[in-house]
Amino acid sequence: MQDYFFVDDSGSKEWETPYSHSYVERLPARNDQNLNFWRRNYFVLAGIYVSSDIIKNLNSDINQIKLKYFKTKHVEIKSVWLRNPDKRKKYYTDPYSVTDDDLLRFTEEWYSLFQKYPLLSLQAFVLDKMYFGRQRFRCTPLQKLTQVLFDRVELNPKKHCEIIFDQMDREIKTEKHLARQILKISRKEINLGSFYTKYTHRQVRFESSKHSNLLQLADTVAYNVYRQFVCFGDQWHNRKIHRLPTYPFFEKIENNFYCNVSSKKVAGYGIVVVPSPEKIPWRKASKKPDQ
Repeated sequence: MQDYFFVDDSGSKEWETPYSHSYVERLPARNDQNLNFWRRNYFVLAGIYVSSDIIKNLNSDINQIKLKYFKTKHVEIKSVWLRNPDKRKKYYTDPYSVTDDDLLRFTEEWYSLFQKYPLLSLQAFVLDKMYFGRQRFRCTPLQKLTQVLFDRVELNPKKHCEIIFDQMDREIKTEKHLARQILKISRKEINLGSFYTKYTHRQVRFESSKHSNLLQLADTVAYNVYRQFVCFGDQWHNRKIHRLPTYPFFEKIENNFYCNVSSKKVAGYGIVVVPSPEKIPWRKASKKPDQ
């Protein structure tokens, strides 16, 4: 049985967030005034592990949901387009003659896929840029997080997977180095501190998300992890809490994250934050007895 890991990104691949000890010691408030600061501070790579025995049925279910609401399966689903009113109008309501209520119902069915397929295993990698200081001159956020992703895939039971990245269309057309850098890290031609001399994953390739239902699901994961940290990233480092406040749509996917089998701990397993404090207590929510 072959496993595939579909990966997309969210947030900026650049180092816009200024580095300063003052930010680390006195974090800017998470309010509308500082929203752009927090949006620029995080970069996320995230994805879904899909096994070959469910990929056909999952792909078929996605197409059926698209056909139900858009009358075509050739529509790209991106979280930021669904959330932003202007983009929602441009990409969905106008071209496909659907209403906002239709999109709400579509969104519910889209997220229901994560419950229907509990074996969909999610893994996300979050770069907290404000801590990186001089390392900014050594690598880009994309390079740093790609290195972490490959290293952590080695610790996942599905480490023999084939990894498929969103091809980052705009960048590939203008600056081919982004895909090439990912491949060089995978092949160990660039080493930013890896623990491994060789990786186990089978290969790395790139696909356009507009042609891949699975990359569109990966976009859903990446965007909602990104929004979770923009809204509540400071709580991730709070050792006094055992249950995080959650961004509403993140809540719909949280039980699919890869975790420690015995402790159900997600931090450091399904969600890896770079850099990470020594101890983070977040675990999956326990299911109710009647579930």
